[in-house]
Parts: sequence; structure tokens; C-alpha cells
Amino acid sequence: MTPPERRTRLDLAVTAVIAVIVLAVAVGTWFFSDARNTDHTTAAMTADAVPDDPATPPESFTEVWRAPSTTPSPVVVDGSVITTGKRTVTVRDASTGDEIWHYTRDRDLCGATAGWSRVIAVYRGSKGCGDVTSFSVGTGDYVDTRSGPGPDAATHAGLFRSLDHVGLLSDDRVELWRSDLVRTVEAGETGVLVNPGTQPTAGCRYIGALTRKSLLATSMDCPGSDKRSVSLQDADPEDSGTPEVDHDFSVPAGSQLVAVAQHAALIYVPAGQDGQDGQDGQDGHSGAARYQVLRTDGSYDEYPAEGAPADLGRFTTDNGLFLPDTADLPHHMTWFDGHQVTGFGPDNLDPRFRVDALGTGADMAGRLLVPVDGGISVVDWNDGHVERTVPVDRGDWTGPVSLRVQGGTVVEQRGDELVGLSGGQQD
Repeated sequence: MTPPERRTRLDLAVTAVIAVIVLAVAVGTWFFSDARNTDHTTAAMTADAVPDDPATPPESFTEVWRAPSTTPSPVVVDGSVITTGKRTVTVRDASTGDEIWHYTRDRDLCGATAGWSRVIAVYRGSKGCGDVTSFSVGTGDYVDTRSGPGPDAATHAGLFRSLDHVGLLSDDRVELWRSDLVRTVEAGETGVLVNPGTQPTAGCRYIGALTRKSLLATSMDCPGSDKRSVSLQDADPEDSGTPEVDHDFSVPAGSQLVAVAQHAALIYVPAGQDGQDGQDGQDGHSGAARYQVLRTDGSYDEYPAEGAPADLGRFTTDNGLFLPDTADLPHHMTWFDGHQVTGFGPDNLDPRFRVDALGTGADMAGRLLVPVDGGISVVDWNDGHVERTVPVDRGDWTGPVSLRVQGGTVVEQRGDELVGLSGGQQD
């Protein structure tokens, strides 16, 4: 009969040592993990569904809520509004301002945006602003993450987005991500270059970037040229590290990207700037401020830019990035130039109307609402005429105002504060 196995003192000692090691590893993992330094509350409530637009724009507005936010303009999605702080992203019910959930890390927040019913937050990691996490707007639950190299500081980065992509712009590189945060485009300085010759713009200084559908438009200044380059390329190339360029344009040095369509980009050319190079079919000339529509097939059109000269410096960061204040309407692309909102055709980007404003506007009930001194103007976007102006008391605030709409609620960004306004109709 085989005697039963017995645990010796050595067995017990070894077991104890293994248990201590496992515990130490678990504690160490937690101690050095992001989770230890994260405050993440998911939703105890959800935002009300976005109500249908009112039949007509409101006759009056009543302030409902206020909240601090470092967003450059309101970010609204699915009945919610996103507010940001130095290290925190908070999602609020747009109609009440009540918090739904928040996420805080012990790292600086570089920026936040929204798309695909998700909130996308970019934090500063060990390699710059490259730690990205997406959350469900309604619940705050994690969806996807990515980590990679990024610009050194939040002030040196800019987020831009379309319905199909989210992008990160810095002065030496541009990235695009799809909804699962997988990178579709990497252009410029990519760190370790795997395939030499695949990044022709490495060494150039990026100035701006916009995307729509399958198009990515970038503007940059490159060594050896006194012109600015605008590149129109595929937003979903076969290899993310190898740009697929449709056409490169050489444009006046002071030009800035201000709008993008599915197959074209629009630049604003300040007065007194020379035209494009002869290779693109236009004789160089100086003149009044103008818009140029640059198409993926290499063709272009030009239109006069009427009104006061654009205040381009207002939208330019300390390191030279140009982050235009844009918004989309159902039938127009819009740009606020510091004095007025201009509406462009969605396909040809031809200027169709302009209206004086304090900042970008948004659509409600088939009209464009734009912030103006003393109120909000209701604009017919077919011809740009102001139908009426609804008074809004902004107290002592006299600076820029950017406006977005969720159902019957108007959200205004006034400096570092968001204000929710409820619309009402007169009896």
C-alpha cells in the first residue's frame, strides 16, 4: 500500500514564498497602473433622448445651467454635452447640465471630442499626447484604447473630426483614427521609419488639417519653399504609414485651410498674397482676400472673400497650428473667421452666404442660429438674411461665443464656461 503524500515544512515554506510573490506582483501592478490614479464614475442615469427640433426657432431663451469647460467650442452628441478640465472629462445632460459620468486621470488632458456615440479623450502619456481612450456617451463604459507617440504638450495639439474619422494634428505629424481607434493615416515624422521614402513630408511643419468622408486635407510649410503646400490624400490608404496623395497644391504662404468636402478643400488667402504656382494653372498675382477651392483632380476655382479681413491670429496656436472654428449644417459647411460666419456649398465649397456673428452657429428648425451682440440671430441659410434676433442676457461677457444645438437646448461656449439655454415660444 502506497503511503499518502505528506506536506513537509519545506513545501509549506515554498508555498508561502510563492503566495507572497504573487501578492507583491498584484499589488505592484495595481500601484503602478493607470487604474490606481483614475477616478471613473459610470452613469447612474442616462441623458434624455435628443428631442425633435421645435417646429420653429424659439421666441425666447432662458438660462438653465452653467458649467466650467476648457473645450474650444461646445461638443454635443446624443443629448449630451462634454465639459473638460485640466485632467477631467465630464458628460452632462444637455437639457439640464446634470452630470451623467466623469473620468479623471493623474495626467493632463490634451483634448476631447465625440463621434460614433462615443467620447474620445486624449491624455498626455510618456510619449506626449498619445494616450487615447473612448467611452460610451450614454454609460461612460470603456470602449477602445490606443497609445502612441504624440505632441509634447496639449497646447501643441489639435483634434479635428468628421463623421468617419477623428484626427490629431501637431506641427510635425498628422494622424487619423477610425471608430475603433485603429490608425488609418500617419503622416510626417513617424518616429522609426520602417519603409524609407514613404513619408515625403517628413521635415515639413504642419499648419492645419481637416477631413471629410475619404479625404484628408493637410497644409504645411516645407524646407526650401516660400509657398505653403496643401495635400489632398486618401483618409483610408492601404497602408497607414504610406500616404496615398491625390494632388499636392502650392499656395500662397499665408493661406489657411478653412473647409473640406468629399473631393475638395477650401483655403482662405489673405489680401496681398501671390497666387498659386504656374504648375497648377494659375498666374501668380496679388489682390484682395479670396477663397480657393482645391480639388482632388488637380483643378481649382477662386471666389472673392467679402467682408472684413479674417482674424486668422485668433485661431492660431503659439506654435503656429491653425485650428479653424467650423460647423456643419444640413446643406452647408460653415466657417467663422472672427467677424462673420460664411456658408459654403457642401460639394463645391462655393460661398453662398455670410452673416455677422460672434462665433459659429448651428441649425435648428430649418434655420441657422448664430450668436450676435445681445442675442441669437435666426438666419435663413438659403440667402443669409437675418429673420429676427432673439435677446440673450450674457451679463458682462463681451468676447467670442460659439453655439451648438441639442433638440430645443442651445449650448453656448463663453470663454471657459458653457451655458445651456432653453428655448420657449410666446403664447
